[in-house]
Amino acid sequence: MRLALFALLTICGFLIFALTMTFVPVLPVWANYAARAGFFVIFGTLWWAARGDRPLRRFRPVFFAYFTAVLGLSLGFFLADPWLKLLGLTTQTPKGVAVARFLQASLIVIGILAVAKLCGEDLASLYIRRGRLRLGVSVGLIAAAACLVLTLLQPAVRALGTARLMSLAPWIVFFSISGAFMEELLFRGLFLGRYEPLIGKWPAILSTALAFTLAHMQVTYAPNGLWKFLLVLFGFSIAWGWLMQKTESLWGSVLFHAGADLLIILPVFISFGAA
Repeated sequence: MRLALFALLTICGFLIFALTMTFVPVLPVWANYAARAGFFVIFGTLWWAARGDRPLRRFRPVFFAYFTAVLGLSLGFFLADPWLKLLGLTTQTPKGVAVARFLQASLIVIGILAVAKLCGEDLASLYIRRGRLRLGVSVGLIAAAACLVLTLLQPAVRALGTARLMSLAPWIVFFSISGAFMEELLFRGLFLGRYEPLIGKWPAILSTALAFTLAHMQVTYAPNGLWKFLLVLFGFSIAWGWLMQKTESLWGSVLFHAGADLLIILPVFISFGAA
């Protein structure tokens, strides 16, 4: 029974993220809108129906998480591009990519926090709390530093030159921190604590890691092949989930995640040349 529930939660998470992620829509426009509307209706109805002493009651926190994730992702999808155009930017420059990421992340985070606040959810249930802060920050910074070293050892980065690297640094940091906080809140902070009572700690980590990894099958920036990228990402995802549970907060995972993003985003920024 627990294995079946693990599979069901993982599939639901994957479908939500794969079909409503903001960066590369995988459906035609009409189907994209229909999928979002369908998820809203299905999970909103289940969330409402699970009130009180009913068989679905123990799943209510999960329905809340699904509904909230779709809302946040939809805000990012519909509103980020208009704001980017209003600022006169495109995603063809490092600055444009960084600002677009910040706008998407901000809208998604605002959506999640707004729903949580309106529904009386404690921010601690999203892992936004102090927790074991010293441990989390220490591990996060060490892991981020290791990722930075690996990034700087890449041939394309080594050939870049100090001046160019420093000019990109603000946009790299802007992109990495905003994206890491959003994804840790969205993929793990919102789900880990709600999956755990149903399937256990490690299955919750594995389920969120699988959904997160498979939702990235649509990316086009994998430098060494998609499947190698997904395998590494799955390993990172397990580490981020474990660290969040171990430290009882998301701060260490955010720092670690931001460092890991350097491995991808810096080579992407370099590809823009002198823009």
